Amino acid sequence: MSDHADSGEDYEVVATSILREWANPGGEPFKLPPLEALEDALAVNRAMATSSAAAGVGGHVGWKMGWKGAFAERPTLCGPLFGKGLLKDENGLSVSLSRLGVFSSEAEFGVFLKSEVKPRVERYTEEEVWACVGDIEMCIELCGARQYQSTDRLAYVADALLGCAVVRGKVIGTGEDIDPNSLLDVKVKLLCGGEQVSSGNARNNPGDSVVASLTALANELCCERGLTLEAGTFVSCGHCCQASLGGRPSPNLTAAGEPKKEWGEVAAGSWEEKQLRAEFEGFGFVEVTLMK
Repeated sequence: MSDHADSGEDYEVVATSILREWANPGGEPFKLPPLEALEDALAVNRAMATSSAAAGVGGHVGWKMGWKGAFAERPTLCGPLFGKGLLKDENGLSVSLSRLGVFSSEAEFGVFLKSEVKPRVERYTEEEVWACVGDIEMCIELCGARQYQSTDRLAYVADALLGCAVVRGKVIGTGEDIDPNSLLDVKVKLLCGGEQVSSGNARNNPGDSVVASLTALANELCCERGLTLEAGTFVSCGHCCQASLGGRPSPNLTAAGEPKKEWGEVAAGSWEEKQLRAEFEGFGFVEVTLMK
């Protein structure tokens, strides 16, 4: 492979390497090749979604939104989600942070599309995109990476935008019966072991709302890239609040484009065998037990 990923074949090679490390972590030290531009990193993401190696992590099932304002040329980014990372809050769910490579947590709204969003030239409106929304859920995203050696934030964009797993809670409604504007000021809190560590709302989402985040995804993938968002696609819409998990390996926060001042933090050792809970005012909560 060349020194820089600069062709579709190179993107596929990098994507396959990330997916294989994801499926079978703990082998030889893993390092991504240098990437020259944001579009290169995003091309690796899309190659991950279509790679045959995605079968090793449950196949491509959706997208995560994030990195609000991290890059001036594209203020909203998307990364792929895979089936083995979609977890359901049931039967006392617990996750091993070391096994998954998790270093932080985010409380988010997640949605399933009930109908497809097709490629077209004209950009989609928020109303058109919301009409495609089916079930809406309370979620906790667990962020992680396959390597933490790089100080180049493009490496973490390419690495599935630091996507790792999403814990899905109960359905709170559908696009038909929930006005997206009503989600804007829902108070959301993250608690660990019963102690609040972070709070916020959906105005922290890319585009400043759930529906704006979804619309940005549709316009990038369907209008700019010529792709289809299939019915049944899951989308994690971006954090309402977030908290790092102390003591876990993590990327350089500046390199990853996440200002440290915006993070809550759970101290090292204090999260082990504790419940991480995201509470959504008026809707309930979703939780998972964190294991070393």
